[in-house]
Amino acid sequence: MLAAQWLMMIASALLTGLTALGIIHPWLILGFSFLIGCGSALNNPAWQASVGDIVSRRNLPSAVTLISVGFNTVRSVGPALGGIVVASFGPLIAFVLNTVSYLVPLWVISCRGWKIRSSSLPRESMLTAVYDGIRFTAISSDIKTVLARGCLFGLTSTSILSLLPLFVRDQLGAGPLAYGTLMAGFGTGAFIGGISNGVLRRLISQNGLIQLACIACAVCTSSLAMSPPLAFAAVALALGGSGWVVAWSGLNVSVQLASPRWIVGRTISIYHAFTFGGIAAGSWLWGSIAQHYSLTWSLGIAGSALLLAAAAGYILPIKQQRMTNLDPLDQFEAPALALDLKPRSGPIVVKVEYIIADENVNTFLKLMSERRRVQSRAGARHWTLLRNIQRPSQWTETYRTPTWTDYLRQNHRLTAADKDLEERIRALHAGGVPPRFELLIERSAGAAHKSDPSTSTLSPH
Repeated sequence: MLAAQWLMMIASALLTGLTALGIIHPWLILGFSFLIGCGSALNNPAWQASVGDIVSRRNLPSAVTLISVGFNTVRSVGPALGGIVVASFGPLIAFVLNTVSYLVPLWVISCRGWKIRSSSLPRESMLTAVYDGIRFTAISSDIKTVLARGCLFGLTSTSILSLLPLFVRDQLGAGPLAYGTLMAGFGTGAFIGGISNGVLRRLISQNGLIQLACIACAVCTSSLAMSPPLAFAAVALALGGSGWVVAWSGLNVSVQLASPRWIVGRTISIYHAFTFGGIAAGSWLWGSIAQHYSLTWSLGIAGSALLLAAAAGYILPIKQQRMTNLDPLDQFEAPALALDLKPRSGPIVVKVEYIIADENVNTFLKLMSERRRVQSRAGARHWTLLRNIQRPSQWTETYRTPTWTDYLRQNHRLTAADKDLEERIRALHAGGVPPRFELLIERSAGAAHKSDPSTSTLSPH
């Protein structure tokens, strides 16, 4: 967060300096906006992931909504104030104030002491961390649904803000003050939608709320397409702002509640990549339609697209997330080994043998399907379930991890809910003793040497 805030402040300061020297060009503004966007991409996921370190999981939806309300309110009031500053003092003063404003979050981040869960394991490499984040997201159907809906909502709803300057200039024939007034209307709607979100969440499902938000944004864009006067346009934008904050806070909450604490920063980053990608593509799309056809056509098509985004809720519904504790259990103790393994030793193979009676096979298979998802999202690879064709009651679960450290990390990531699943599976085991558990290290025949003890089987003492 500190690095991101410094990047954004330096980019803003350079833009301010060039403006003061009279060196200003649209491509320069776009270039520095790109750098500020990079800083935002670094800052926002870390900032939002830190909410779970400050409040309890039960209060997470309210906290995320409060942040969304604050962000969108200030985002709307800012252009209103910016319009007044630009109209009164010129763009240079606006750039100066923007640069100075970064000092506030820098001070807040420097003063805040987050309680970070300590770990005895070495830090993951960047590439491994990114891979695990992508892999976890690919396994989680809930998060993939949120990504698709977020990208679609970003693609369609960005028409409101990206076309608003053209609406003010071409339809109203006005300037910065009118633009600021309309953005104030958008912010007012965002504030009202945010403070009403808790009540709405108790009455309507998360999926239904996001559908309702899409419809509100569709009404906003369709109203702007009819070239209303300033006052009516401000009311329409208030409705759009309400839908905007309800949708984004709901999508953000869904990602956080579907992600354990160890991965939440990465899942939010991927969520931001998809949603901001949709916003960027939508900004280009609606601007292109307005340029080649008309502003009215662009707003009208965007309104229809938002209705389709609402209808997508029937095809890709967002599930109501349970308030399950997804914090790591931190009760794993590494088994004693007969070999002296190094952190990079591997690949490690895990085998667990179960004895399952015929009447419990169907239940066992259902639980093992969930077990596969749990183990795979925590880092297990090549998970398989084998049945002995000579002793059909014997089932063997196997999976691999690249290294011994990855095996330890995979077990440290398991949650209380994952432990409960393991207990339900063990309750079906009919062997009289706990399921047989083995740890092995994989070695190719050509790499074996007499002096290499790691070619042996590992078994816990």
